Amino acid sequence: MKFRYITTALLLCIGLQSAYAQEVYSSSGRPVTSEKPKSRQKGFDASRIIFGGGMGLAFGTVTDISVAPVLGYRFTDNFAAGIGLGYEYLRIKDYFQFQDPNNANGGVIYKPYVANIYSPSVWTRYRFYKNLFAEVEYEHNFMTAKEYTPVYDASTVLGFNFAADKVNRNVPSVLVGIGLRQPITDRVSLLLMGMYDVLQKEYSPYKNTLIIRFGVVAGF
Repeated sequence: MKFRYITTALLLCIGLQSAYAQEVYSSSGRPVTSEKPKSRQKGFDASRIIFGGGMGLAFGTVTDISVAPVLGYRFTDNFAAGIGLGYEYLRIKDYFQFQDPNNANGGVIYKPYVANIYSPSVWTRYRFYKNLFAEVEYEHNFMTAKEYTPVYDASTVLGFNFAADKVNRNVPSVLVGIGLRQPITDRVSLLLMGMYDVLQKEYSPYKNTLIIRFGVVAGF
């Protein structure tokens, strides 16, 4: 696929908080408390879990329906890592174009591009200045698409028909970019990210495209 439109994803996140959490985070992301500072908890801390999920919708010439749950952990105040699993249904109207051989004026027959994409991923995120952060994400796209091939068929008016072939592909992507974090509560923030696939493999869903992502996350 030679292009990728920008999918705007709204991430609807549920924050997980420990019943015994001692820290509350200000809009700057720094811990604040009305009590005396205590030593940092050692080992696993449930208040540092990043958990969320979201979906994207687009209709028209391009129909896109996607969901993308994520789960991560904030190892330090500035560094987090985790996993994700995305699913996307993609339909592009009139993507395939075939010349009608029975049309003296050179008529064109159109067929849509239809694909289902499953995208497990691992990601890391580092806040390097105030509310600015960098992100690197490895994503592997398992794609099942329908492609058309014209075949001779004397029983049709056109004299040919179309064979719909199921094509399976798996394409790796390494997404690198920067983002802006805007806190809206002590634990929930709006995110805006711009990312680019540095591998640019053939059939990458991010081919020659800057990816813009909007979202809401809890825990970062």
